[in-house]
Amino acid sequence: MRALLAASLLLLALPASASAKAVLVVGDSLEVGTGPYLQRALPGESVTVDAKKSRPSNVGVDVLRSRLRPGHAVVVFDLGTNDDPGAPGRLTADLAAARQISGDRCLVVATLNRPSLGGISVAGLNRAVSSFANGTSNVEVVDWHAAVRQDPGLLGPDGVHATPSGYAERARLVAGAVEACLAGGSTSAARPPAPRHKPRAVAPAAPRSSRIDWATFPAVAGTLGYLRSAIALLAGAVRITRAALGGPLPEPVLGKP
Repeated sequence: MRALLAASLLLLALPASASAKAVLVVGDSLEVGTGPYLQRALPGESVTVDAKKSRPSNVGVDVLRSRLRPGHAVVVFDLGTNDDPGAPGRLTADLAAARQISGDRCLVVATLNRPSLGGISVAGLNRAVSSFANGTSNVEVVDWHAAVRQDPGLLGPDGVHATPSGYAERARLVAGAVEACLAGGSTSAARPPAPRHKPRAVAPAAPRSSRIDWATFPAVAGTLGYLRSAIALLAGAVRITRAALGGPLPEPVLGKP
């Protein structure tokens, strides 16, 4: 009888343990593109992504309310790009609602990038995100706006959606915030994105030799320069092709809110 009771208690404990690191992601088309990379970047966690193009933050609040489960330890509320930049207070209210629904769970939010709408930039929406994070506990901020400012090539031609490599980088940033949440190291202040590559060490100067350095001749140097440029372009094309084959299809341009 005691053995049966112990086995029953163990079975009851297993689902809670297995879902202790579950992550719920609610987002728009940016998360449609980021989600597949994010799930690969967090292989040890159960990541549920509910994302839909052109979704504003107020709709995301309803989705969060319906999808949140007791086993979710972290909530990623990746919305705001489809909101009206002229009414940042609405985003502030929706972030507060997401905080209330999430309870004491760690909440991950992101700064935004999009072209101006009616002459109004995204700055007000980003201030709403930063103010919310600075005034709310247990929040991690993914500074996607700063990441794109540092590397504009992360965005596609529409200035909103990412390139395949941009989605991969975005997933890396979101995964870092989620891991900080799970480690209990969340903060309420927005932090600049970590550099994507470690700086390469400067190699010591090679000793001089008696060989002729053909690269010092102008004509040869010009030819070598053209060859290097061609190789770099070819390598870039290969990287983009590989990323596109392994990632999601390009996302449609967001419509006006």
